[in-house]
Amino acid sequence: MSVAFSHWRCGRDYQIVDAGRLEDVTLFVSGNSRAIRVSRDLGERLRAGLEAMNAIEAAEWNLLADNGIVSEANIPVVREARISDGANLAINVNLTSVCNLGCTYCFADGGDYGRISGKLEGDIADDIFRFVQDRLHGEESVRFEFFGGEPLLNFERISAMCARAEAVSNETGIKFIHRISTNLTVLPEGALELFARHGFIVSVSIDGCRETHDRNRPTKGGRGSWDRIIANCRAVRAAGDDITLVARMTVMGGDPGMKENVRALWDMNLFDYFQIYPGVVPRSIGQALDAKNGNFGQGTMAADFLDQLAEFVDGYSDLFNPDNRFRGVLEYERIADMVLRGKAALSFCSGGRNYFTFSPDHSIMPCHRLVGDTALQSGDSRTGIDATTLHDWRMPIDDHPVCSGCWIRYICGGGCKQENLQATGSLNSPSAEGCRHQIQLVENVVGMLAAQDDSYRMRDRSQLDDLFVSCGRPVMLNFRNDAESPPLQHFQPL
Repeated sequence: MSVAFSHWRCGRDYQIVDAGRLEDVTLFVSGNSRAIRVSRDLGERLRAGLEAMNAIEAAEWNLLADNGIVSEANIPVVREARISDGANLAINVNLTSVCNLGCTYCFADGGDYGRISGKLEGDIADDIFRFVQDRLHGEESVRFEFFGGEPLLNFERISAMCARAEAVSNETGIKFIHRISTNLTVLPEGALELFARHGFIVSVSIDGCRETHDRNRPTKGGRGSWDRIIANCRAVRAAGDDITLVARMTVMGGDPGMKENVRALWDMNLFDYFQIYPGVVPRSIGQALDAKNGNFGQGTMAADFLDQLAEFVDGYSDLFNPDNRFRGVLEYERIADMVLRGKAALSFCSGGRNYFTFSPDHSIMPCHRLVGDTALQSGDSRTGIDATTLHDWRMPIDDHPVCSGCWIRYICGGGCKQENLQATGSLNSPSAEGCRHQIQLVENVVGMLAAQDDSYRMRDRSQLDDLFVSCGRPVMLNFRNDAESPPLQHFQPL
């Protein structure tokens, strides 16, 4: 019997994900981001190819294909997408070169990126609003990402931009979403009221318990910062439930581990969401950190990070408790949403597509992590974007010489370009460590989805588009057929 999609290959067009603790395994279909439970025996045979199915299995597979349950729906979505599709316009407002912490893994060279000085002034704010109004109309949305340095050290500019955004919104209908990425060691007068009035997303850089955080994120004088931050987090939480509070954790490996650090913050019942990233540093810094704590070896991220990730995801569902305001880890919930609803990533992030960083020197950069690299500058706030500088940021995933052959390409979108550059010297040459992280992350989440019931799978994830998940990863529905599958013996779509 002929088999639909006979050209598909395991590891490129589909993958068998084994969560280890289930009788079944999960078939992940790259072409439409679908997860399907199959028996362990069938899964093992599918690793060799679709032709390994017996006649009954092949007939069911063809029925799935005929009904669009398995398909290549992601391909036209990615091919036909516009640069502006998949994510809101987002402006990273680099407010100041000043920061009061001395984080061990800082990509901003202490806040000034090795070249920025001073604060963002009103003339650049004027340029930003002009940039927004040239691109948006009616009820379209833009997200301001207040950043630095430590952005609250230029609170006056934040307040002025929020007031102006409110006026522009009333005049034009454009919706402004306000998010701040802050260490929250300072809390200027009026900040709490501003956060509440505008429904801020407050992303707080905090790495877990006091021991871990103070080791990773001391003040520039070497003192701990955890106690002050937690006190300010409590104040933000008390200011109102219209504020979304996010714990932004960087994992540098070692003890206490990721699981313990998340639990320490979860127990406080302050945070709505977590964001969890590996600390990625140049090898020279990794070697210095390794000499200090033995966590990095010769790599750019902690050697034990992936083991800690797997352990944490294994118990992830236990964190959803009606007595705790926790609504998920943003990256995990985004992947779950893509698999359950049928979505494709147009790129790893919105950098250079629909997301740009404006700095005090008038430069426009395609990525907030790369403000220090003037060779990658994509424009000037006074004159706008030079689209000729953005080819490498806008390469469709199916044109990528390496990532086009990876089974997670429509979930990952091609990997973090800043991490690629740091590891390989090229924006589009994948970091081997970054690839292992992204592949394991998808495997862990797909396996977790297979183990959960509908109470988890049907959670409301509608807020994700506003929350800068994976640096605003642009995703689109692939319009696969999600009607209930015909009753089958060998394939059970999630």
